Amino acid sequence: MSSVSITIRRDGIARITLDRPPLNVLDVEMLRRLNDALRECDATSIRVVVLSSALPRAFSAGVEVRDHLAGRLDAMLSEVRENARLLLTMKPVTIAAIHGSTLGGGAEIALLCDFVVAGDDTVLGFPEINLGAFPPVAAAWLPEICGASRSMRLLLGESMTAAEAERAGLVTEVVPAVSLAKTVDRNASELAARSGVALRALTAATRGQRAPAMLQRLDAAIATYRATVGPSRDAEEGISAFLEKRMPAWSHR
Repeated sequence: MSSVSITIRRDGIARITLDRPPLNVLDVEMLRRLNDALRECDATSIRVVVLSSALPRAFSAGVEVRDHLAGRLDAMLSEVRENARLLLTMKPVTIAAIHGSTLGGGAEIALLCDFVVAGDDTVLGFPEINLGAFPPVAAAWLPEICGASRSMRLLLGESMTAAEAERAGLVTEVVPAVSLAKTVDRNASELAARSGVALRALTAATRGQRAPAMLQRLDAAIATYRATVGPSRDAEEGISAFLEKRMPAWSHR
């Protein structure tokens, strides 16, 4: 079974579902499939795209740790960059339905959507700093959403509950986890009932206009990552320590 599936309804709603047990960890292949799904949904016949998880414990626990290794890093960063470009420029309105663990690259995907509806069991965070790394999309995008100070706290590893994320402006709406799917379906149906021409014009006039500046910041963040973090001893040590379940020994340089 594919780790990413698409369901396209006649009413102009497409649902992209992440399904890679147990936590929807995003390896390079899954990122490629997600990007393929987003391209397929970038059509005038689709008004709303919903991104959700089929798993009970998580929307996504983030990018595969092993894909941060030097030999896999370029492929992973290329797919992450393409994912951001697609979500920022595609025609339909996008809704992320998140619950449980929504971390790292998974949180980045959700926060690039137009609406983020969160179950009340959501924990949102960016733990990459604990691996000797940082999340480039979040580094480029978070300051625009919630300001420099709060975004720095998140980038330094502080997690948020759904209610805290709503107060910070990262989440549109918080609902009981058992009501998440029903709420998102209702919201998607209400949006899809509007003019497709007007919706496409709106997405082009809002996030489409913000995309060039955001992607420029993202390219700068990725360049920094490739030049400094990727080849560093600390990056290798952080990954090894995580996989070996021990405390990392940083280089202190």
